[in-house]
Amino acid sequence: MSPVPLATTPAERTRVTPDPTSAPIAYTLRVSPRAKHVRITVTRAAEVVVTIPKRFAQRRVPAIVEARRAWIARALTRAAARAEAIRAEHGDGLPATVTLRATGESLAVAYRASAAEGVIARESRGMLALSGATHDGAACTAALRRWLVRRAHAHLGQVVSELAAARGFTISRVRVGLQRSRWGSCSPRGTVSLNAKLLFLPPELVRYVILHELCHTQAMDHSARFWAILAEHDPAFERHRRALRDVERLVPPWAS
Repeated sequence: MSPVPLATTPAERTRVTPDPTSAPIAYTLRVSPRAKHVRITVTRAAEVVVTIPKRFAQRRVPAIVEARRAWIARALTRAAARAEAIRAEHGDGLPATVTLRATGESLAVAYRASAAEGVIARESRGMLALSGATHDGAACTAALRRWLVRRAHAHLGQVVSELAAARGFTISRVRVGLQRSRWGSCSPRGTVSLNAKLLFLPPELVRYVILHELCHTQAMDHSARFWAILAEHDPAFERHRRALRDVERLVPPWAS
């Protein structure tokens, strides 16, 4: 559930200035063996990414980027607005509370400084305590992210197992991480990979993402057959799919 996967080869940072009267557009150029056409995207971090097929002539890219200048400008404006909405929702810096909509929990966060190196996050009785070098913001963020993955693996793994058993899907295993853009994926061998950030989403959207990936165990593409299978298991999938496009503000900056 994401744009065309990017190539594993190193990205090439490029600047294009075909119009001397305009500011240069900085973009990252990526080559994807799975891409069938040129794709321009703007990430939530306001970065322009151009993905091209493996055999596409790279010399053509600057002109294509320039032709999409107006669209890129609008997309960057939207990205900035989304970032501002996220700041308004969560504030800047480390959190005082962590709200997990998927489980209906809100945890107070306590920061307990000690002489220990690094930071450890421990959850107990509705509170998340970070102890150690809590003056180090980066270490606190890393500890929060590690805790989130552990928490997500326990909860999401259980939901996947229950849905798979109830709906007759067969999977090999569940993996949970902190992907930048994908909510989930399913490998041909039946490995369901999920984003720990799903914990910030409402339960119905978590269920939709998981059912989406489980349906890929029966249809790996997004063909009409796939959508028909998904409709059987989630009749409201179109509404859920639309809602998933507007949930970025629910994810706090430290988890992004």
